[in-house]
Amino acid sequence: MKDENFNDNQMQDENNRHEIIQKIRESADKEKIPESLNPENLDRLLEQGKNSKGRNGKWRDAAADFAFRYRKTAGVAAACVILVVAAVNLMPLMNLNYRSENKADSAQSMDTSSEAAKQDTGAEDSAASGGDMGAEPKDSKDMAKADEAAPEKKSEDKETAEGYIAGSSYEELYEQIYTETENARKEWEQKRMVDTGGYVEESGGSSASKNDAAASTEAAVAEDTAGTAAGYAAGGETDFSSTNVRTEGVDEGDIVKTDGSYIYTLTGSGTLRIVSADGGSLSVVGQTSLDDLTDSIQEMYVDGNTLCVVTSGYDSGLEWQGDETYMVNSRDFIRLYTYDITDKSKITLKGMVEQDGGYYSTRKVGNYVYLLSQFYPVYQGDAEEAQPRLYVPSVNNELLDSSDVLYPAVPQMENGQLVISSVNLEKPDKIQESKSLIGASGRCYVSRESIYIFGEDYRGEEMRTRIVRFSYKDGEIQARAAGEVNGSINDTFSMDEYDGYLRVVATRYKDGWWGGSMSNSLYVLDDKLKMTGKVEDLAKGEQIYSARFMGNTGYFVTYRQMDPLFSVDLSDPADPKILGELKITGFSEYLHFYGENKLLGIGWETDPDTGERKGLKLSLFDISNPADVKEIDKMVLKNVEFCQAMYDYKSILIDPEENILGFGMGIYDKKTYDLQGYYGVFTYDSEDGFQKLLYQSVSKWMGSSGGGYRELSDMRGIYIGNTFYLCGSSGISAFDREKEYENCGNLEW
Repeated sequence: MKDENFNDNQMQDENNRHEIIQKIRESADKEKIPESLNPENLDRLLEQGKNSKGRNGKWRDAAADFAFRYRKTAGVAAACVILVVAAVNLMPLMNLNYRSENKADSAQSMDTSSEAAKQDTGAEDSAASGGDMGAEPKDSKDMAKADEAAPEKKSEDKETAEGYIAGSSYEELYEQIYTETENARKEWEQKRMVDTGGYVEESGGSSASKNDAAASTEAAVAEDTAGTAAGYAAGGETDFSSTNVRTEGVDEGDIVKTDGSYIYTLTGSGTLRIVSADGGSLSVVGQTSLDDLTDSIQEMYVDGNTLCVVTSGYDSGLEWQGDETYMVNSRDFIRLYTYDITDKSKITLKGMVEQDGGYYSTRKVGNYVYLLSQFYPVYQGDAEEAQPRLYVPSVNNELLDSSDVLYPAVPQMENGQLVISSVNLEKPDKIQESKSLIGASGRCYVSRESIYIFGEDYRGEEMRTRIVRFSYKDGEIQARAAGEVNGSINDTFSMDEYDGYLRVVATRYKDGWWGGSMSNSLYVLDDKLKMTGKVEDLAKGEQIYSARFMGNTGYFVTYRQMDPLFSVDLSDPADPKILGELKITGFSEYLHFYGENKLLGIGWETDPDTGERKGLKLSLFDISNPADVKEIDKMVLKNVEFCQAMYDYKSILIDPEENILGFGMGIYDKKTYDLQGYYGVFTYDSEDGFQKLLYQSVSKWMGSSGGGYRELSDMRGIYIGNTFYLCGSSGISAFDREKEYENCGNLEW
């Protein structure tokens, strides 16, 4: 076991740098605050935040909260405003990674059976709307056309997962989206009033805005045996890293990619660069900008000579209502831009598709990209049955057929919809198929065979988690099953599909979802999401922090003040058995299989008596005997107080075959409390244990306080052959892996 501290010289350099920045801030305190930031103007911003019904709830609440807080402290210098705004811009990212303190819970065991749906072979590609780099967002006139054509659509009778019903008309969907969800919400609030002694927090008219935070707990962030399996360049001569994904064989978008010859970087400002990488020799060979679009950059995919960029955005327009009256139409959307990069110096747009809803997540399997967005209907007072575009999502400016919108047979409180679409990259301007699920606000897990959408249901005595399974082979999206489990699921690693069964670990509160004694359960569900086997009442008083499954064995970590690592035998789905329980100090928030019979944990070391954090902890477990798991080595980084690996697994460089592990981390300056950023690279030796290969300060790229989190979240480490590359929003640095990670090249922009 080793305790590591950052290099004293590095710390001194950082302190000197921050003293200079502090002097600049003191000078800035004398500056006059712009009139637009006076308290009375911020009051106006606060009101706009409250009344902007059409905007995404998280953004609206964050903006209003910022206005309120800043109005109270408007005496600070204008220079500091830049720092606060940077933090507000980061809020969606932080919210995606938010871990609820009420992780919880669920009611009595429920065996919910579902019938597999028959595959619909009559689906046709949706009408396409291509676009170029300068394309303008579609205005409200185009959207109005959908209402005119809507009544002509006739829904087909389509079977779907038991517990969910395909809409037969837009009028039926209107009733479900507004009336039934409102009735469910009122019923829940009445019950909660009784259970909590009469106090109920006012929730407003529509559940849409209240469910935004829950819906995005893990969108982008916040998903089987995952890994960063090394790729091979043309000719198979050079190995290189790839994105750390939730499920091997299911690709996920990221902001940095490599194909072994080039590094592709995507910045938040909208610039795509293609960099030739030959050891320490770095040069930009291709570049394009999305600055002329209003889109926000999310991620990209690279596959051969095809590159895809996923963006999100928001637009609005005026619609003539007659009698000198206009209505403001607004919507969130996501887009997929597909480019031909055969000629790296000439990046050519091949096609673009879009769908309604805020960015949720995407996946790529083979030649298909799957888009997931969260769509919220307008408030009921602004909606009419005759205008389905206000409460039914569109793809490529065409309303979904009512039969492609599914609603729960037992109404839920949420009226938001999760929209799933497939795009065949051979037809990059067309949507192949789409489905929308009413009442879906939660998270997703994507296996090689299925897309699972899961979210909490608060209406019972205890919390339950609802799960819906979709098949998605070759772009054909079909709802196959629905079910429930007791408790709350920590993250997508707490679910795993194997040999037709879904294994789930969950935490529950037995005395009510708002409190009570915690315990944990493991469930095994069949392909119809019917309960097959379970183990309950595990680790009482603790909650699940991380999990990982491999074949017939599962591992999960619970925590209160000690870290029990459980191992489970899943070879008999009807009779899962706990094999062993290892108790150690601290806890792991991320688990990853690391070579033969090894399991890596990244988490925090804690005081076993007080629970106080003592530093970042790397643990390696010997799992050769699952009934007797041993911690064979650990390294504690005492100074580290922030680690991006805990929040975004795609930010981790991990390759057991290359024996390399890397991630961004930070410590807080004792005087200024600014975040000082570092990127660490580690390896493991059977004799010497964990070894530090590189501690690289990235504070020079992080700028002023408030931007540090964003820069660390965008930091990626990759390798091509014997060169390690550290990629940030301001450039790339190269390090020679054969010369103790000596800096051998830099490229800044």
